[in-house]
Amino acid sequence: MSHYYQEDLNVQSRPMQIHFELNQKSFELESDSGVFSSDKLDTGTRILLETVLEQSKPQKNVLDLGCGTGAVGVVLGTFWNSTITGVDTNARAARLAKKNYEHTKVDGTVVVQDGIQNLNEKFDCILLNPPIRTGKETIYRLFDEAVTHLTSDGKLWIVIRKQHGAASAVKYMEDQGYIVRRANRDKGFWILEVSR
Repeated sequence: MSHYYQEDLNVQSRPMQIHFELNQKSFELESDSGVFSSDKLDTGTRILLETVLEQSKPQKNVLDLGCGTGAVGVVLGTFWNSTITGVDTNARAARLAKKNYEHTKVDGTVVVQDGIQNLNEKFDCILLNPPIRTGKETIYRLFDEAVTHLTSDGKLWIVIRKQHGAASAVKYMEDQGYIVRRANRDKGFWILEVSR
């Protein structure tokens, strides 16, 4: 079965544009078939971005874990003038993110890999819309990797649907000793702010 989490070379390329507005600013990104939410900014990511922009002061070093087309990096790079690192397992998505960073003049780099265990740097802010269909083992591994890559006062921001295990995700992270705050709840999505 094909899944956007990893590039499926059998999915034919169908380039397209995504247009959206956020905080009274218009964005236009390149997209393609075979990537997460290829035709629009998904609702969960929109709520995540709105919450982070409202509740966090601008952060310098930002990681978009599971960057897809790069929407999170483009938005935060634009509003915060942050240095963005995007990570995705899907090479097609990573190519799009790189192109979108360049097109919007965001200071960003993209790494194609599963997770961030091989990155040496620490981040002030990490954002994650986890690939739910890959299962809890993968998602919880991403949570753990992200927390270990935070600066001492860094925050991990996660968007997860209540019906997709938000409560069990909170319990897992609290059991690991992480500090978890439910920052927002909207349209069935929970926005979690996690720190060490």
